[in-house]
Amino acid sequence: MDKKKKKLMWTILIVGLIQMPVLALTPGINLIATTAFADRSLSAVQQALAVSALSQPVAAFLAAMIINRRIVSKKAVIMFGLLLLSSTSVLAILFHSKFWHIVMLSTFLGISTGCFISNMFALIFDFFDPGEKQVIMGTQSSFINIGGIMMSLLGGLLATFFWYGGYLMLFVGIPGAVLVYFAVPKYKVPEADPQKGKSRARLNPKIYYYLVIEMLFMMAYSACSSNISTHIAGLGNSATAGIAVACTMSGGVVSGLIFGKLSEKTGDYSLTCGFGCMFAGFMMLSIFTGSLMLTFAAVFIVGLALSIILPRCILMVSNHATDPATSATATALATIVAPSAGSFISPLIITNITTAIYGASTAARYRFVGFFVLALAASIAVVTTVEKKKNNTYKEANI
Repeated sequence: MDKKKKKLMWTILIVGLIQMPVLALTPGINLIATTAFADRSLSAVQQALAVSALSQPVAAFLAAMIINRRIVSKKAVIMFGLLLLSSTSVLAILFHSKFWHIVMLSTFLGISTGCFISNMFALIFDFFDPGEKQVIMGTQSSFINIGGIMMSLLGGLLATFFWYGGYLMLFVGIPGAVLVYFAVPKYKVPEADPQKGKSRARLNPKIYYYLVIEMLFMMAYSACSSNISTHIAGLGNSATAGIAVACTMSGGVVSGLIFGKLSEKTGDYSLTCGFGCMFAGFMMLSIFTGSLMLTFAAVFIVGLALSIILPRCILMVSNHATDPATSATATALATIVAPSAGSFISPLIITNITTAIYGASTAARYRFVGFFVLALAASIAVVTTVEKKKNNTYKEANI
């Protein structure tokens, strides 16, 4: 790997530290619901923060559109997103007294992340070969989770002083933008082949299988972090919730280090492994409600799935999205749209359904999600086995 590639690789990894800014806000959810806006339900607060997951894919699609039309470069879009991220901190300082202010801040947060996250992943697909790509994606996932740890710990600490303190963490977008300015090449996507016409916009149907898995994963995963501050309300404060979220991210750091080898050796069975970890973690959360240490251990186990499932799905999408003219769209779908959709519908579906059935019990909510991911793990194992047998039969028939 030459010097330019190494410089770009380290830029991608360092910016990865700030790719989960919403985790700076989740430790303060219970404080927002019980103190700042006590007239609002927990579900309403969760939904307000989840608005970022709605504006994020819209921004990602618009960014992909103007990139595909060669209006701007990916570098320009990334820098815009990072600078907007920091601007959201300023807005939070000025506007935080009304409930709609949370919705506004979440909207800007989603636009900023929609612009830079998917395009940072796209840099990996554009500049590195398949072997380098798999290694970098695993390492990047670890960096993203390390950044999540920093965001959650410091965000939780700042939230103990004032509920919107976590937003101050978003100022990190400024140094990220400076780094991107000096390290990322300014280039535009190749011009479309006029011979292909409209067919160039078609995506490989196999991509949608992995997009659905991503969406369902994030729906379940978001239930862990968005409910943890309420789950341990009797055992600590916002700072304690920040530690719990950091433990979740720590699991992602560990699994990110082994992702490359695990993905290479087990293929899509790694997805079943990831959902199996989530099942074990959610069951622990539902059982050991009075132990802070076991709660930390449980969210760590849940977090292991993050750097197994998402990188595997994104890798497979990139492998099936071989047309440069549609790569930006495929990347946006895999890195932004599908995960954001899952995050957005998580409180809408899981919190409301479990509240209707079990009341306010977060232990019952975690148990419900646990059995849900167990069903997903079994379904994926069956699909993977069937596909593997089909491929083996095809190979034998062509020998």
